[in-house]
Amino acid sequence: MISEITQWIMELMRAHGQIAVFVGVMIEQIIVPIPSPMIIMGAGAILIPHGLSIPNAFLQILWVIVLPGSLASTLGSYIGYMISFYGGKALVVRLQRFLDVDWDQIERLERRFQGKREALSIFLSRAIPVFPISLVSIFAGLLRVPIKPFTLFTFLGSIFRCFFLGFFGWWIGATYEKAATRLDSVETIVSIVMLIVMGVVFVYLYYKFRRAT
Repeated sequence: MISEITQWIMELMRAHGQIAVFVGVMIEQIIVPIPSPMIIMGAGAILIPHGLSIPNAFLQILWVIVLPGSLASTLGSYIGYMISFYGGKALVVRLQRFLDVDWDQIERLERRFQGKREALSIFLSRAIPVFPISLVSIFAGLLRVPIKPFTLFTFLGSIFRCFFLGFFGWWIGATYEKAATRLDSVETIVSIVMLIVMGVVFVYLYYKFRRAT
């Protein structure tokens, strides 16, 4: 099923180019199991002519891939962000007896995360290709990161991510599928590690705040 959707997106790119990049990235944000590097790397391999010089390829990648890809990535990130922003509190309150974490503790973590730290974290998590962008959006919503810095640094980070993956896909050409699959495997490992780290952080904060009170 996932491979069929991915192949359909690739065929859409061959037929419609730049618009299909936007649509493909939006679908990838909604259907999380789709390998996220595959869409942008495939766009680089399919849409950018291989005979171009590197400067001309840069310009083509920026216009055909980076612009629609970054816009779609930013808009698509609102899904997880909004669900977590407006529904996260209710979920934490409902499960606080099982999580041993209440909403006051989440708000304290939110205050520590604000400022330059939140901006740098969002930017880097979007720019590094192996970071799971859906988890980043959910985490940012849970910590109530304001919508303006979330949008700005998500967009800026997405520019770097889309450019790197698009250029890499153009550079390696037909072998992009193998490379994208490997990157996706690394992203899955990073997702698992992030979930474990988040759990450890919440447990640490719980016992730290409990001792403080």
